[in-house]
Amino acid sequence: MKLLNKRGVLLLKKLKMNLLFSITILLLLAYVVNDALKDNSQEVEKALHSLNQPISKIIYTKQLDRSQAIVFYESSAGGIESFGNARFKKTLFGWRLVGAVSGQNPEGYKLSWSFSNLTFDFSGYTDLISGKIFDAGIKEVRIVTKNGVEYSAEIIEHNNNEKYWFLISEGEELLGATITALSQDGEIIEQMTK
Repeated sequence: MKLLNKRGVLLLKKLKMNLLFSITILLLLAYVVNDALKDNSQEVEKALHSLNQPISKIIYTKQLDRSQAIVFYESSAGGIESFGNARFKKTLFGWRLVGAVSGQNPEGYKLSWSFSNLTFDFSGYTDLISGKIFDAGIKEVRIVTKNGVEYSAEIIEHNNNEKYWFLISEGEELLGATITALSQDGEIIEQMTK
């Protein structure tokens, strides 16, 4: 009789452990599925708003992968308009700010630019350059690195009348690159080396 009781107790303990393990696996699976179904852009933008910065509008959210994102935004403080980006990494507890930069929109230029080194914030990415386009005739922004590698920037249209541009590199340094703003016909509207 005592042998049956010991076996019964051992069996009951094994069943409890298996049940606990199964529940844990189900909870983890539910978390992963729920996380995968979330709109990360909205979650990243919520994290940006939680910083209580003077952000006028969010222009665009670029999801680099499941755990890295960049939000491009405009802000206005004291009558000074600026364009910037905030970089976020996803943790177990949500999106966390890892870096940000913004710059005042310059007067007299056809486009603005700012530079961010991404190597400390993101794995797999080197640099980010971005800016606002002020001349409606600009249809393309090309970047030529110091090493002679040429890229076309991604152009974002916002509210049908505002345009912005950015380029994210993977292994190529963008500091010191030549930025060229081109018309539809390929005419140079503005060119600068930064």
